[in-house]
This record gives sequence, C-alpha cells and structure tokens, in this order.
Amino acid sequence: MGYTHIFADLAKQIETIAIIGGYPFLFLTVVLEGVPLIGTLVPGHVSLIVAGFLIKVGVFNVWITLILGISGALLGDYLGYYLGKKYGLSLIDKLKPYFFITNKHIKKAQDLLANHTGKAMVIGRLSPMTRALMPFLVGTNKTSDKQFWKFNIIGGCIWAISSIVLGFAFGAGYQAAAGFMGKFILIAICAAVVIIWGYRFVNIRFHVFKKYELFMLILNLLALWVLAQVVQDAWSIQPAVAGSSFVGSSLASFDVSVNLFMASHVTPYMASIANVITNCGGTLVIGGLSVIVTVALSLRKKWRSAAIMLLSIGSSAFVIGLLKEFFMRARPENALQVVTDPSFPSGHAGMAAAFFLIVAYLAMPKIRSWVWRELTFVACVLAIILIGLSRLVLNVHWASDVIAGWALGIFCATASVLLVRYVGELFHRKVLE
Repeated sequence: MGYTHIFADLAKQIETIAIIGGYPFLFLTVVLEGVPLIGTLVPGHVSLIVAGFLIKVGVFNVWITLILGISGALLGDYLGYYLGKKYGLSLIDKLKPYFFITNKHIKKAQDLLANHTGKAMVIGRLSPMTRALMPFLVGTNKTSDKQFWKFNIIGGCIWAISSIVLGFAFGAGYQAAAGFMGKFILIAICAAVVIIWGYRFVNIRFHVFKKYELFMLILNLLALWVLAQVVQDAWSIQPAVAGSSFVGSSLASFDVSVNLFMASHVTPYMASIANVITNCGGTLVIGGLSVIVTVALSLRKKWRSAAIMLLSIGSSAFVIGLLKEFFMRARPENALQVVTDPSFPSGHAGMAAAFFLIVAYLAMPKIRSWVWRELTFVACVLAIILIGLSRLVLNVHWASDVIAGWALGIFCATASVLLVRYVGELFHRKVLE
C-alpha cells in the first residue's frame, strides 16, 4: 500500500473514526472532569458542547450522547466524592502544585459548601473553577451517600443537558452562518477565537510567552485566514474538464491565468533552474533535513527546539496528505514533470514554509550580528518563495495549490511554536519545583 493510499483510506473513514472514537472520548473526558486534580486538565465541558454541535450537524446520536454525558457526569462526581471521603484534604495538599489548583479555588468551593451542600453541588458543577473540586470536598465533609446522590443526579443532569443544548444551539447558528459565508471560513473564525482566547488565558495565568511570540500568533491567524479562504474556494470548484479548467470558483481564473502565462513564457533555461530548485526543496529532502536538525538539537539537549521542528514538519505532512486525498484535485495537463498524486495543496510549498520558518525562528535569536540575522531571515523567506514558485514555473501545480501550501505550513509551524513553548515552560516549572 502506497503512502497516498494511507491518507485516502483515512480520509474515507474520517467520519466513522470520529463516531467510533468520539463516544468513548466524550464519556472518558466527562468522567475524568469530576475527579479532583485531574479534572482541572480535562475538557469534559468542552467535549459535551462539541457533542451537542455534532448532534446538530448529524454526526452524533442525541440519545447516545445524552446517556453518555449524564452517566459520565454522575460517575465522575461519585469518584471525586469517594476519594474525598477516603483520603480527605491531605490528597489535595500533596498534589495541588502539579495540577494548577490554588488555595483560591479551594476556598471558593469551601465557601459554597459552607452555605448549603445541595446548592454547592449544583452551582459548583456549573462553575469551571470548582467543578473538579466540589464532589471531593463534599466527600471530605462527611456528607451521607443518600444526600450526595440526590444532588449529584440533579446537578449532573442540569450540567450535561445544558452543555449539550448549548452545543446544539451553536450548531444551528453554524449551519445558518455557513450558508452565508462558507463552512471553512466559519470554522476558521471559530478556531481563531479559540486560539486568541487560549493565548490570552495561558499568558495571563502562566506568563510563558515572550513578546516576540505575539508575532507568531499574528502570523498564525493570518495563515489560518488565507488557508480557510483557499480551502473554501477549492471546495466550491467543479472541474469542467479534469485538469484543464474550472467553474464556480473565485480563484479559477487566477489559476488558469498563471498556468497559461507560465506555459507561454517559461524558457528551457528557466525550467531547468526551476527543476533544480524543486528537487532541492522536495518533500523528501525537506523531511530529511528536518530529521537531521531534530536529531542534532536532541543531541545538544535542546528538547523544545527539537520538538518544535518535529511537530511542525510532522503536522504539516500529515494535514497535506489528508487534504490531497479529500480534494483529489487533478494537476494541470501541461505540466513539465510527470506527477501522479493529487494537486491540492502543494506539498513542496507547505513543507518548505514549515521548515524554513522554524529554522528562522530557532536561528535568529542566536545570531548577534543584526546584519547576519536579517540575512538569515531574508534567505529563509526567499527559500519558501522560490520553492513554491518553482512548482508554478514547471506547471505541476495551480497557483491556489501553492498558496494553500504556504498558508498551511506557516499555520502548522506557528501553532507548533506556541504549543511547545507552553507545554515546555510548564514542564520546566514543575522540574524546578
């Protein structure tokens, strides 16, 4: 089975995988969110909201989702209650530094509990600050099993049903808005909101990002917007004649114009130069270079830098492979090279953008001379541009393929930087503690 066939099979089974894996994931995250300490790191509430959204768009079954959501909430709270009853507050005191539990969180939950156990369990479950703590504290308070289960059922049902309804309502709004602006653009807008909120939340709470990484966030959002625009356009394309022209796409005329321009103006000398560049910037070459850089960084114990390079290239290659098999766009018929895999997006452009952006990110802070620092940046940008343009000169890609590749590579690279910076900083702090 070839490399592309792996992605083809995965693309065909993606919805089945989402359903088969989605239900167990939903149940597990909802259960774990009720467990003290662990629950602060598990997105059970988010999982329920997403499940409600998936019900609306026809992926999840409403009754299965409700049963799993409610039963998971009740079981998770019981586990927290049992641990509190058996071990008391000493368990929290020992482990809270490792799970970002503060005395403020505990005090808020205890203040609620001091007024009324029933209200505390219901209101505490609805608050993200106390959701993972309240059942445990109720257990430490020696509440009877009968009283616990009464309010556990009330609070768990209210929380699970309201979360699913919220996701369902969002799904209804999504379908209405998607019909107006396009589903991929709307997904990108939602993703951008989550990314901005996550960046702000993490930086306010943990202060892990440096000032220049705000540039990475801005670049990430711009790349996401461009990628969404091109993917939305690619989704609307209907081939009139496979590989020759398209209808129903705002980028179609641009793609055809660029293709015809290259076909009529590229000389054999220009084609030979483009051929050298495209071979030097091929996916196998870039992949090999990224492995060498990752190994070299690992040997020097630069774990974060190695992780950034590996995650950036790995995620870019994976998403490029999936998108190729989803869209199955034919390549131009007048290509100067014989290439058989799907055209959209450009793997050369995507991998080059991810690799050279990370090279610039890792190398520039180490260069003291501003002249060499600027030259390094310019060289990396030129490499990204030239590798992408070489694909157009050889007419093996449409222009929108290359634009999508650039945007995808930049998005994966910048997302990898922000993610590894966050996780690495938290791990470093725990080691120091």
